[in-house]
Amino acid sequence: MQIMRTEVAEATSPAGRLIQRVRFCGEGDECVTVEMACLEGSAADDAAALQRARAILVQTATFDAASNAYDAQSNGNFDELAVTLLNDESGGIYVFEYRDGEGSRQVPPVSMPSLEAAREEAVRSAIDVLVDLQPGTDDLSGWLVRVRDENGGLLCAIDVAEAEAALQIRSTTGP
Repeated sequence: MQIMRTEVAEATSPAGRLIQRVRFCGEGDECVTVEMACLEGSAADDAAALQRARAILVQTATFDAASNAYDAQSNGNFDELAVTLLNDESGGIYVFEYRDGEGSRQVPPVSMPSLEAAREEAVRSAIDVLVDLQPGTDDLSGWLVRVRDENGGLLCAIDVAEAEAALQIRSTTGP
């Protein structure tokens, strides 16, 4: 679908909570709508809402398939930590890996201006994953989002404690 226009609005969820609704509209009345919980102070920032909605679409579009046979069989526990940086003309190429129950899922590589920008996106995404976890049902420990280079090397991991701290900071100071 070729995006012809986007619409960002505040709405109310069926549970009565304030949400952000981003609607991507294409030719022929094709539309995809993403509804997201409002992060403290983010309701007025349309650019941030668009970025979050795009990330959610990428995550959901790729969660059904593992990147390779190893990832399909992996339990997400990797022993080796290597810090590298791969850059192209427009920044680095990064692969985001999201905890998915007992396993993990990777999304296709994306270009970002720097490792710092990728790490900030990982923290923001980890907060989204954390908000979706259910206390008493889901494991509230360990990593939530990892950032890898395009060769699979681990660049950083955002764990539950770091996501909780970032959520606390954002709830008191805004995004």
